[in-house]
Amino acid sequence: MKKNRIKKIIRFSCLGALVLLLAGVGTAWALDINVLILKDLKQEGKYLKLNHSGMLYDAGIKQLAESKLLEKVEILDLNTHNIGDEGAEAIAQSKFLKNLKVLNLFNNQIESYGVKALFQSKEYPKLSTISLFGNKIGPKGAEAIAESKTVMKLVSLDLTGNQIGDEGLKALVQSEVISNIRELRLAKNGISDHGLKVLSQSKYLANIEVLDLGGNKIGPAGIQSIADSKTLTNLKSLLLKNNKLGDQGMLSMTESQVFKNLVELDLQWNGITTQGAMYLSNSKVLAGLQFLRMWGNEIGEKGVGALKDKLKQIKNPIYPSAASE
Repeated sequence: MKKNRIKKIIRFSCLGALVLLLAGVGTAWALDINVLILKDLKQEGKYLKLNHSGMLYDAGIKQLAESKLLEKVEILDLNTHNIGDEGAEAIAQSKFLKNLKVLNLFNNQIESYGVKALFQSKEYPKLSTISLFGNKIGPKGAEAIAESKTVMKLVSLDLTGNQIGDEGLKALVQSEVISNIRELRLAKNGISDHGLKVLSQSKYLANIEVLDLGGNKIGPAGIQSIADSKTLTNLKSLLLKNNKLGDQGMLSMTESQVFKNLVELDLQWNGITTQGAMYLSNSKVLAGLQFLRMWGNEIGEKGVGALKDKLKQIKNPIYPSAASE
C-alpha cells in the first residue's frame, strides 16, 4: 500500500510539473528534455520547434544539445528562448547535429563570443541557413562570422537588428564565407552609405538574390553605389524601407542594369515625392517589377497614376501618401 501511494505521488508530481510547464510556468529542464523534444519533433524527426517547452535559457539548451533525438533534425527552431553565449556554445559543441541545415536563433541574447563558437564549429557540415535576427552580435560578431572556415555552405544569413555597423559589414562582405549567399538580411544595423560602397564592391556577392537593407542610414550615395556594382546583378528582391533615398536615389535606380532582374522593391518611408515616382515609372530596367511598396512617401495621385500606367505588372496597391487608406 505504501509503495503504491508513493508511486501515485511521483506520478502526479510529474504530471503537475508538466501542466505547469505547458502553461508557461517553470523551466524546461525541470523535466527530461527528451519528453519535450518528442512532443514537438515533426516530419519523421527532421523538424524541431520547441513550442511547449517554456523558455529554455542556456541551461535547457545545454540539455537539448546532448540529446540523441537531434540526430535526424534538419531544421532546428530555437527562437525566443533567451539563449546567450553559453547556450550558443552548447549548440556548437553538440555531437548530434550532423544533418542540420537550418538553424533559427531569432530573438535571443547571443553576443560575439557565442557567434564565434557557432561559426567555428565543425559539428553541422550541412548548415545552409542561419537566422540571428534580434541578437546582440555587434561588429565583433560579424567579424567572427567573417573568420569562419567551417560554415562555408551558407545560402541564407539573417543578421537583422544586430548593430554590426559599417565596421562589421566590411569584415563580412570581404569574406569568402558569404560566397554562396543568395539571401542576406542586414536591416536595422546602423549601416551608412560608406558601408554600402564596400558591400557593392564585394566580389563574394555575385549569387545574391535577396538583399534587405531596411532601417539603416542609407541615402542617395548608397543607392548609387549599388547601381554601380559589378557583382550585384542577380538581385531579385531589394528591401530599402526606412532609409533616406529621396528622389535623387530614385534617379540612380532608373538606368542601372543591376536592377534589371528585380521582382520586388520596397521603398517605404524614404522621402520620395511625385518626382521620384516619375523617375521610377520611366525606367525600362524596372519593367519586370511585380511588387513595389511605396507606403510612407508623398508621391501624390500623379505619381500613383504614372507608376500604374508604366509598371503594369505591379500586383500590390500603391498609395499617394502615408495618410491614404
